[in-house]
Amino acid sequence: MSQIAKKSFSTKLIRSRSSITFGKKEKANQQMDTNSKHLSTAKYISNQREKAREIVSCLQRKNIKLIAIDFDNTFLSIHTSGFYQGTVDNLIEYIRSTFYYFIQEILNSPAFGQTLHVCIVTFSSQEQLIRKLLQLAFKTPKTERIIIRGNTPKLISNMNDEDFLGKQFHLSSVITELATQRKKTIKPHEILLLDDDVQNILIAEKFGHKVLEIRDGINLDILKEFTFNVLPKC
Repeated sequence: MSQIAKKSFSTKLIRSRSSITFGKKEKANQQMDTNSKHLSTAKYISNQREKAREIVSCLQRKNIKLIAIDFDNTFLSIHTSGFYQGTVDNLIEYIRSTFYYFIQEILNSPAFGQTLHVCIVTFSSQEQLIRKLLQLAFKTPKTERIIIRGNTPKLISNMNDEDFLGKQFHLSSVITELATQRKKTIKPHEILLLDDDVQNILIAEKFGHKVLEIRDGINLDILKEFTFNVLPKC
């Protein structure tokens, strides 16, 4: 698997033009190079979006109704340790492009909010930070329908100190909200958890959820391979 470099999603891929002054020939060559780079970037973005659309369509065919995404080291390429002190703007460059395209196509899908739902499940308590990051990254009011469950005092008060159950309390809370506030019923086998923590993955499997362990080399090709050829139909 290739190492993912620290970079932001599509809008960050196009760099600003050089401020150096060129002669007429050099300017023409620079313009051609710039146009080529823009075309190449546009083709790359189109290709990534198409892959993401195919993944979303396949997940629906396999009756996945809730996609649960971990925050640190999954949605982000770094771990904030739940105490991030910087600005939301600075966090954007750490969003994995895989999840940017993936979530963008979920939000664009007619199924979103109807038969397909998304949540962020995290041990971080910074739910407001995550909400602002989603708003800034995707620039659509649809992000308000992404449920965020972190280790807030309210959630922690319902946890059993004796047993560590990974993200199960988070997922149970999300399922309850979908049932009570949106009248949507989600069964355990209709949930897909994407998480970098092996223990969370193993626990989720025991509860009947579909799972994928996220590693640093994650990309849309890997996610597509898993969705089409590994993930069983519910």
